[in-house]
Amino acid sequence: MKTLLVGINSKYIHTALGVRSLAATCREQGRDVQILEDSINTPILQTLIKITEFKPQVVGFSVHIWNKPYVYQLLGLVRQVLPEALLLVGGPEVMFAPEKVREEAPAVNYVLCGEGEVCLNELLVKLEHGAGSVTDFVILGRTEQGTPVVLEDLSRLVFPYPDLDQVVKEHKICYYECTRGCPFQCTYCLSGISHSVRRKPLAQVLADLQRFLDAGAPLVKFVDRTYNLDEDYYLPILEYLAKAETRATFHLEIKADLLSPRALAFFKTAPRGRFQMEIGVQTTNPATLQAIGRDNDWPQLSANVRTLLAQKNMHLHLDLIAGLPYEDLASFGRSFNAVYALQPHMLQLGFLKVLPGTRMAQKTAEYGLVYMPQPPYEILATKYLGTEALMQLKILSDVFDLTYNSGCFPQILQFLVAREPAGAFTFYQKLTRWWREQGLFGSGHSAAHTTALLYQFVQAVYPQLTAAVREVLRYDVLVLQKGWQPEWLQWQSAKNYELSTAFWRDATRVQHYLPDYKFKNWRLLKQQYALEEFSFNPLSFQPEKCWILVDYAHFKTQKINLIS
Repeated sequence: MKTLLVGINSKYIHTALGVRSLAATCREQGRDVQILEDSINTPILQTLIKITEFKPQVVGFSVHIWNKPYVYQLLGLVRQVLPEALLLVGGPEVMFAPEKVREEAPAVNYVLCGEGEVCLNELLVKLEHGAGSVTDFVILGRTEQGTPVVLEDLSRLVFPYPDLDQVVKEHKICYYECTRGCPFQCTYCLSGISHSVRRKPLAQVLADLQRFLDAGAPLVKFVDRTYNLDEDYYLPILEYLAKAETRATFHLEIKADLLSPRALAFFKTAPRGRFQMEIGVQTTNPATLQAIGRDNDWPQLSANVRTLLAQKNMHLHLDLIAGLPYEDLASFGRSFNAVYALQPHMLQLGFLKVLPGTRMAQKTAEYGLVYMPQPPYEILATKYLGTEALMQLKILSDVFDLTYNSGCFPQILQFLVAREPAGAFTFYQKLTRWWREQGLFGSGHSAAHTTALLYQFVQAVYPQLTAAVREVLRYDVLVLQKGWQPEWLQWQSAKNYELSTAFWRDATRVQHYLPDYKFKNWRLLKQQYALEEFSFNPLSFQPEKCWILVDYAHFKTQKINLIS
């Protein structure tokens, strides 16, 4: 049976690990299985044409929160143009409520509830022997207890990137799994329903990862729900990657309070940029943590995050979720302030998604949950947090991404937050309120435009800080928006051209600040370094005149004495 598995990704740069794994495993068993990857941004008729060109007898779709409307519309079109094809679906959007598929997508013949490597090949064998009809509706992959079947032996999994060189050439992200399942019981998560954690053999994992290294993959994201469960398993993998001669980055989702002194000592030795970590905090409210089935040790978590940040060799991404039980606006603000105080490289403000099949969905009435009935099932109101408050947080999240999470404004935000007596959350609430009043929400804003908006905000809300803010903001622009010098920031470099030129001509003085400095030509000098005078010190936040030297190549800035 000529079979096509379709993965509709949320972005072009993503890869569909699920359909890739199924196809690789089935091909290993002698089945004729191909894959097609596209994105939700592709015109649907264009994807339909690609499907028909395969002339498949069986077409399977992986259904996720981000692609369900697209896939369900596509299923109906495929049934019209390929009336004899057998259509099947699997994935988290169908596996826990397969009976609904018949009503929502009547073109479907088979619903795979469990991990497809267990049941897809068996289905294809039956279809090859004449079983199956376009009038069928069959649910597969459930145990006698009605739970999804799982693949116990992960050594049966086949490397899912036979086209790895092409994936790397197209600059796509490579996803990989060492383990499946999750031991935790977060009530909002489908992963917590199956507590069976299974691992690929270590030798198999290392061989697979070497293929990524050999191919020059720039980014590999582990999809393991909690990567650092078993130190004796995951540390040898990371040690192997740390020793490799590569520029690749490996992304891990971890539970930071589980990191041991041994693990922290290892990460201290890791090459810069080799690893990046995503850490789900979700909330610091004890009642909320108990309600959602999480057990965060906040003192340990925060201490470990500070240790990792101090090493300055990896990117840390921390998450909060708005709309959880027992979390009102004040409680969310406390969680925000606690995590913000750690100063992670990124703080993602997410919103609760009440996924069908989760225990959270079963508590809808108890918690007064109001949410979108279709994907992404995002929360609209709770008994603790009304719609207006949630909409305010939604805008705050957008503003926060443009400012803090952009990484373009570290000094000015530090300066402003320190001068807001009520703390960081109140500062961002004020910024959000002003943003909303100006009608700025929902529009795209470049870093340059956001810079100007921040300055306008300060003039309107903190007018007494305007002069100092201009100096600190000019520093952020000098360091992080190289080559852009708006007049309103009152640049001093042109006015002090002769003084700065004299400095660069004095090799002895320059080498005092830049020991490895060697003059080549003026063009290269301007590309690698910058000098600027400030009337307010942007590093110490003190009212003093000073000169700042920027070394772009080494990501360093320092105050210097320009006049000998």
